[in-house]
Amino acid sequence: MQLTRGPAGLLCLLLFHLRAAGGKVVEDFQECGWFFQGKVPPQGFENNSSDKLARICQKHKDHYHFATLYRTDLRIPVYSAYRYPCSLGQEDEAAQIPSPWFHEPQIDDLSLPDEMVNNIDSHGELQALNSDYEGEEYQRGHLYPFSLNNKASATSSCTLTNAVPMTQGANVNWHHEVEAMVAKLARTCHKSGRLMYLVTGSANPTEKKLKGRVSVPGSVWTTLCCATPQDQDNDPCQSSPVNEELEGEHAVTYDKDFSYAFMKDLESEAKAEYLTVSEVQRRLGVDNIFNSCGTDGQDEGEISKEIEELINQMKMNIDVQEIKEDIAPQMPSEDIVATADDDLVMKQNETPLEQSREEMNEAISPSIINILLAPFEMFANATMTLAHLIAAVLRVFQVLAVTCLRIPFGIIYNSASCLAIMAEYLFVTVFSVPQDLLGIMLSIASDTANAISCVGRLFKYLVRIL
Repeated sequence: MQLTRGPAGLLCLLLFHLRAAGGKVVEDFQECGWFFQGKVPPQGFENNSSDKLARICQKHKDHYHFATLYRTDLRIPVYSAYRYPCSLGQEDEAAQIPSPWFHEPQIDDLSLPDEMVNNIDSHGELQALNSDYEGEEYQRGHLYPFSLNNKASATSSCTLTNAVPMTQGANVNWHHEVEAMVAKLARTCHKSGRLMYLVTGSANPTEKKLKGRVSVPGSVWTTLCCATPQDQDNDPCQSSPVNEELEGEHAVTYDKDFSYAFMKDLESEAKAEYLTVSEVQRRLGVDNIFNSCGTDGQDEGEISKEIEELINQMKMNIDVQEIKEDIAPQMPSEDIVATADDDLVMKQNETPLEQSREEMNEAISPSIINILLAPFEMFANATMTLAHLIAAVLRVFQVLAVTCLRIPFGIIYNSASCLAIMAEYLFVTVFSVPQDLLGIMLSIASDTANAISCVGRLFKYLVRIL
């Protein structure tokens, strides 16, 4: 049963706080079927709970942005299906997080208009409301990520029919461990001329419920399929622009159809697992999440290993980029003009005297300070070593005194122990003091060499100036 659209006046209520986002409860997903690979929704999720499910084509500002299967008895989504790239909306429209989040009146009453609202908390018998999260330790965790696409598509993801309760730590870790990596895989898929189909869902509901209403899932999962669309008719995502923030980065290339999956336990907050789609299907007890993803049972494992290597390569690129940001830029060659951050580097045949003097003064000052401080550092090291030596000798005399006092009283055992301690301290003293003295001598030699080097550089600069 496909419901008719409600009055257009609901789109204009009280500016921001009465904005409408789309959500159309439908009998099947034909109206927004392009979010599913092969336009076939996942199979097997309706078993034993078909009367408690609501199918939603999530619409916002005259566009469908993703599809959701919603569990009304648990008041959380079973899954959300979405695509990359698929950023729909006005060119100058920026993504924003509505306050409060959207909810879907039609879930409670099919006679209501098919436009979601975010202004009131009425009609919440069969769905989560913003008030359910107030005063709780749980946050609204996206299934369809806010940051994957942009424009109205990102805004539309902020609906309670697309959220499950997550602790702050679990929510942050899910983003870093899975959502960020999924975005990179989606970009890699798009660079190969293919489209990414994604399904993210919740599983294993716990006994914990927000306000005694909204179930807290025990785990979340994401499956993805990179493939060439089989039917490109009636597919708004085909003409949508990409997320420039993602596409602007360097993408690792992989020119094959592939599928992959992630699953994370929210209770233990263990790191997300890297899995095949078949393994996730087995754990969820469902049939096919994707209709066909260019792989069969024989080569899915091999492709999964390749994707895992791809992920490791992406992680390595991230680490290398972080290292590059921490390392100072290399000195440019002589035919490159120095920037404000480069010391003593000028374009060849372009060395103004005043600028050279300022730069040399900046370079010489630290060297002079080091020369002046070197004797004090050597004296401090020698004093510290001498203090250690005196402390060791005093300890030896202390042990001898204790031994001499205890022997007359016949405490032979304690005396032997004391003698052993004395021998130990003598041994440590004999072998450690020469090492400390050697260290001081090496430090003095090193500081002297540095001082001579600095003096040499000082004379070199003075010669250049004169």
